[in-house]
Amino acid sequence: MALDLYEPCSCGSGKKFKWCCQPIFAAINRAWEQEAGGQHEAALRLMDEVVREHEGNPEAWGQKARLLYSQGKVEEAEKALQKAFDLNPNYPAGLLLRAYIRFQEGEIPGALLLARRAAEAYHPDARPQLAEVYLLIFECEMRMNRPVAARAALRLAQRFSPGEEEVRKSFDALFGPEGRLPAAARRDYTFKKTAIAYASGSLDTPRLGDLVRIFEPLTTSPPSPNEGERRGDAAVWFNLGLARAWLGDNAAALEALGHYVELETDENAAGEAAALMEVLRCGAGLEEESDYQEHVFTYQFRDPHPIVNLLQEWERGRRLVPLQSPQEGMFMGLVLELSTAGLITVGAPPTDAGRLAGYVMILGNLFQLTSPLKEPFDRLRDEIRQHLALGLTEAQERLLPMQFQDVTTEALLFPLKKAEDNAQRVLEHVQKHYEETWIHKPRRALSGNTPIDAAAHPTLRKHLRGVIQFIQDCAKGSMIVNYDFDRLRRKLGLIRSEHRVLHSETQNAELGAQNLALDITAMSAAELAGLNAANLSDEQLEQAYQAAVKLDAEELAANFARQLIARPMRPERTDRFPWYSYLAQYALRSGDKDAALDYINEGEKADCEHNEGRRRNDYELRRGQVHTRRGEVEQAAEVFQRLIERVPNNFRYRGSAAESMLSLHQPARALRFAEEGITAARQANDRDSEQYLLELAAAAKKQMG
Repeated sequence: MALDLYEPCSCGSGKKFKWCCQPIFAAINRAWEQEAGGQHEAALRLMDEVVREHEGNPEAWGQKARLLYSQGKVEEAEKALQKAFDLNPNYPAGLLLRAYIRFQEGEIPGALLLARRAAEAYHPDARPQLAEVYLLIFECEMRMNRPVAARAALRLAQRFSPGEEEVRKSFDALFGPEGRLPAAARRDYTFKKTAIAYASGSLDTPRLGDLVRIFEPLTTSPPSPNEGERRGDAAVWFNLGLARAWLGDNAAALEALGHYVELETDENAAGEAAALMEVLRCGAGLEEESDYQEHVFTYQFRDPHPIVNLLQEWERGRRLVPLQSPQEGMFMGLVLELSTAGLITVGAPPTDAGRLAGYVMILGNLFQLTSPLKEPFDRLRDEIRQHLALGLTEAQERLLPMQFQDVTTEALLFPLKKAEDNAQRVLEHVQKHYEETWIHKPRRALSGNTPIDAAAHPTLRKHLRGVIQFIQDCAKGSMIVNYDFDRLRRKLGLIRSEHRVLHSETQNAELGAQNLALDITAMSAAELAGLNAANLSDEQLEQAYQAAVKLDAEELAANFARQLIARPMRPERTDRFPWYSYLAQYALRSGDKDAALDYINEGEKADCEHNEGRRRNDYELRRGQVHTRRGEVEQAAEVFQRLIERVPNNFRYRGSAAESMLSLHQPARALRFAEEGITAARQANDRDSEQYLLELAAAAKKQMG
């Protein structure tokens, strides 16, 4: 343990060893030599002598604590450390040792807090000790899924130990160009130039807290006459957010970066910051603020047979996919969900593809289920509880940060058979998920708004850019790597399509090839609005209608639907019910109830003339609903009665009739429709419909008083 006399003392004071702890280290070195030789009691006696002679020196107590800890005497080591802290509450080496103790105990947040205090307490010249501190901080931050803070810590560890090859390799493996983390998590973020001069301090410091102390006042203190309005300087907010992120203070970093995104006029730059915010939300402690969460269910079992039986059932149902285990004696696998309508357990699957329900892990007598998807997790957890006959207190549930590789899991499809078109099927499923489902799901990162609504908001669209970029970064190296996220961006109006919009017959003739190549399904509402319907083929016009419906662009969809019904009937497309039905619903939403009924009448007439009346019942159902919306009780009741008489075992019609009468405050009529339906459902042994109609009957009785 020999130290250079002119190197910083290991106690962390910042003084040279010669003028700090040299007087006590001759005996300390002898004690450690005895310890290395296996003479543990002798080593401890020597260390006790050092403490007796230098009881006012925190380093003497700290060295004793280290020796006790190395001998496995943790409680005694803690007591010795406390003696050191009584002398110096910010004793750097003691903070680091106590951080190590907490780390070994698995108490990661506590270890990180102590290590951060040690980083602030050590003198900047204590380079070997600071390298050790930041390596520990790196380990803690990675375990808490905070890669931005981990990267900053590992970079500082490199700086203080430039010759350590293992540190460099670790950095490259995680944060290098081929690193396994998403780009937004491993990027080398740097401070932005600000219009405000720094009040004091330096950006070149191992004390990351100093960086926060530099930028924080610039966002709150009154401006000087020559500085302008400090609050309007977006760069200051970005720098403060980045400094906080490097410290692992993700919640405070999100607040500052949120200000930056709001103030930044460059949407691309703001989008990059918003992607960083998505990374920060995935850190420990922010599970309730993130759109990505890992749901965990653990159970310690005594009898393995029910567990084995459950795995065998999943395997027979082709729901279990074994995975390679990282250690001997551990079983890992993923469980698929083959139907969302009900749980599939035994027997052949009803489909040839599934979606992820969760991951299972068995080690010793521990059974663990994890899933990044809340609803499939709940269904699978309930299935496990039922199969194993678990009581409510026999298993534990908790919420953890989601791993980045699971961010795109909700879009995945797992084909159960080997086929040449599997990759295309997965790609089509991903496309459908993001472009038809995902755009309508509220997100915390968008203040509870859906992506399609956020795209129209000046600030939220900048956040939306970051949300999509983050997902795209996480998709690298996954099953969905081939999905073109620019399709999603175009659909949301974040970028323009490369295709020119066709407006005239001349352009259409000149650009016929381009017209055929138009990818209408990927267009945004603005691009759809720019299409000249007259220049589109019937197929393209229908694609435009469907794209507008999926984007909730009602006026656009109605316009395309009008264009479609105005065109001549095609032999291969005689069913026009979807368009007439949409126009009727749109007219009702617009308050034009007469037009709604006209569309139903016109549509039914066309169906009888050209489609052999195949959709007659559907038109009748819509007619009953339109009469209901028009407040026409007798007409609605007559239509529903006629429809039920025509198809008595269609219980959806009976339920719609009862619901319509309830909405018209006609409980007696509603009760009659419901009770007649209940009788018919019982005769047909349709328990689900019976239950549904029983609920409607109860509602009718309640309305009657």
